[in-house]
Amino acid sequence: MSAILPLGCRIHQVDVREQGKMERTSCYIIDAENVAIIETGASPGIVYLLDALGSLGIAAQRVKYIIVTHVHLDHSGGAGQLARELPESRFIVHPRGARHLIDPSRLVAGARPLYGERFDEYYGEVLPVPAERVHTPEDGETLALEEGRTLTIFHAPGHARHHLVVNDPASKGLFSGDALGARYQALSRLIERDYILPLTPPSEFDPPAFVETLDCLSKLGAENIYFTHFGRATDVESVFPRVRELVITFAEIGRSILDSGGGAGEIEATLWDLVLGELSQYGEIDRNHPFVKYLESDMELSSMGIVHYFQKMKKR
Repeated sequence: MSAILPLGCRIHQVDVREQGKMERTSCYIIDAENVAIIETGASPGIVYLLDALGSLGIAAQRVKYIIVTHVHLDHSGGAGQLARELPESRFIVHPRGARHLIDPSRLVAGARPLYGERFDEYYGEVLPVPAERVHTPEDGETLALEEGRTLTIFHAPGHARHHLVVNDPASKGLFSGDALGARYQALSRLIERDYILPLTPPSEFDPPAFVETLDCLSKLGAENIYFTHFGRATDVESVFPRVRELVITFAEIGRSILDSGGGAGEIEATLWDLVLGELSQYGEIDRNHPFVKYLESDMELSSMGIVHYFQKMKKR
């Protein structure tokens, strides 16, 4: 039932089929003495995670850490359901996000209008995590998986103020959440290189913080980046400068269009021009290409986030 991909160093990628789509959202299982799961995905995908644990022969009581990189529902919406199934686990979340794991009602209220009738289909029942099982690490705090293997947690604002990334020296890997954007698996296969775009949704996109986070993470010496959306990138040297340049470009596009009286629609159209211009060198790829469909919701939300950022700046 589950789609498990072993990535080496006892890391297993699980496709949790966000919104019923393959190759959209992945969670990761590190099969150490103290098992760690990174990301829960939304509630409907929990069945795939549990099935993967069973297929790997991992008993529920061995799962000690469940790390959510941030509390957007596509990353954390299944946390409460997973808490019921894995009673020995502690939930690791940014200090700014903890209250939303404990009481997700505000997250649900904010997301439901965006998805309307499809909210329940996409996100299911979003349950709370018991407060006593939630831990908020300091920047640079470590988690021991077993003797000789620890994870380091870094605070990573830019996409959201409540964002963490996880550094795993054993695999020379970085579990990036959305801090480095999204890697589009189908497009990456098509063009035979990692195709990555920053994700800049409302309400906490912050370009200077995003760039600072990229600069800090680029110094960790990672050779693998494990994207939640989606899969592993190994050409790490190209990822950081690309995402950095695009974050700055996205912000410049937003500023220019808003200063001239435009809005989110014009920003989105310009972002599409940029992306399709890049992809055109690989053949006839347009908005109707099935692999490009994966970008649609991200492009819309990123445009809205750019507008939201500049509106906040005006109020300061």
